[in-house]
Amino acid sequence: MARIVLYGSYGYTGNLIAEIAAKSDREVVLSGRDEEKLKEQSERVKIPYKTASLDSASDLDELLKDAEVVLHCAGPFVHTWKPMADACLRNGCHYLDITGEISVFESLKAMDRQFKEKKIMAMPGVGFDVVPTDCMAAWLHQQMPDATHLELAFQGVGSGVSRGTAKTMIENLGEGGAVREKGIIKKVPAAYKTREIKSGDKAVRVVSIPWGDISTAHFSTGIDNIVVYTAMPEKMIQRMKWLNRLKPIFKSKRVRNWLKRKVDSRPEGPNSEKRMNGRSLIWGEVRNEKGDSLEGFIETKEGYQLTAEMAWNIVLKVSSGNWSAGYQTPSKAYGADLILEIDGTTRNLKL
Repeated sequence: MARIVLYGSYGYTGNLIAEIAAKSDREVVLSGRDEEKLKEQSERVKIPYKTASLDSASDLDELLKDAEVVLHCAGPFVHTWKPMADACLRNGCHYLDITGEISVFESLKAMDRQFKEKKIMAMPGVGFDVVPTDCMAAWLHQQMPDATHLELAFQGVGSGVSRGTAKTMIENLGEGGAVREKGIIKKVPAAYKTREIKSGDKAVRVVSIPWGDISTAHFSTGIDNIVVYTAMPEKMIQRMKWLNRLKPIFKSKRVRNWLKRKVDSRPEGPNSEKRMNGRSLIWGEVRNEKGDSLEGFIETKEGYQLTAEMAWNIVLKVSSGNWSAGYQTPSKAYGADLILEIDGTTRNLKL
């Protein structure tokens, strides 16, 4: 049976996936650079492990030589995707990860031909980043094929942020935001746009962020103008705007390392109660040149729980032979209804 490698398995999200994998009959190997953490995890979930450093091509080749698919969970991915992707190309192994970073999506997309030549798939963003929003974009585009503008937003209810996510956010401090205009990704200030989204009688304030769909939704739909927002209190939005004045400070490696050390004192991530009871709300709107518009809503599981379940779902698809060579987005490979494979997910249009 095909071997599956879960790299970065002892991180917060990697561990959630490992716990799901432990209930499977697939041949799985845990991996990362810390043998002590791997050994403890391996004994707990009853899955074998193999240490490997991303800094060692020979380590990665030994790890992947008999593997069919790797699920890469060790971020921040801006620093870790390249050695793993290169190792996948050398060893004919499908590449999956759980990134949400625009630069990673764009870099892997640029390697599309190399993955096609090796007859393997590269699909970054197989978790909350970006499956629900990517499926929303594809679904709305199906309803309005002539759409020229896409706006997406999400809100987490009753959850929190893991240390890994917080460290990735710190890596991006001082980098500003991003939107797509006329097909081109454009750097913009932090909190570049704000708006209100109405759901029934409620209005939610949202602010633009450089989410992965700035890259992926264009690939999935061909829509040239894309903005992604997240719900945020007004005070936090104002703090984001202040960051624009402090960019040189937050670009300092010393400052970023100090902030990361502060993160290490926090809980590893949302506890099981928050994961089981939290929810994720996804909103999307498409518009065409005539001014017609259409809105959609998705409600699904809490973000980290969804990431663990969806990432493993996609791993199983790939290891069962359901994949397409080259760079892919979730909805491009598996359709706009992929998100509905997560139990308890609902989707509807605003009439």
